[in-house]
Amino acid sequence: MTRIEHTLTIERSVDEVFDYLMDANNDPVWMAHVVEVGRGADKPVEPGLEIDETVKFLGKRLPVTMRVTEHEPPRRSAIELTGSPIPGRGSYELEAVDGGTRLTATLETDAHGFFKLAEPVFARMARRDFAGNFETLKDLLEARNDSRTHGP
Repeated sequence: MTRIEHTLTIERSVDEVFDYLMDANNDPVWMAHVVEVGRGADKPVEPGLEIDETVKFLGKRLPVTMRVTEHEPPRRSAIELTGSPIPGRGSYELEAVDGGTRLTATLETDAHGFFKLAEPVFARMARRDFAGNFETLKDLLEARNDSRTHGP
């Protein structure tokens, strides 16, 4: 089992960060490996919702299905990867802090077969990519509406 956790503070409100995270159509914008979003992305997020995405991993396009297991707006949401070569679970936890939102993202995977043998390499790659994705998210959200803070 591999567990990856990344925490950062985004200078935006909890509601704004949560709303952006819960719109799967935003995933290809800030998640480097997501290349397409499909079924379920246009539905309201609630437990049981399944969202299909296509990810690029080691040069291959792979289908992934995420099933929402917990949804407590705007504080927490969790998913289970049900249609993926590497099964796993993920969650977002958001907390209001001075200056914005503390976001903690967690991913736990349970590799099998070839992926189990190469798990140390994949875990290192995943940690780097995971952190990079969330830094991209931070940059995107903090850049939105920046003009409102820079008046004449």
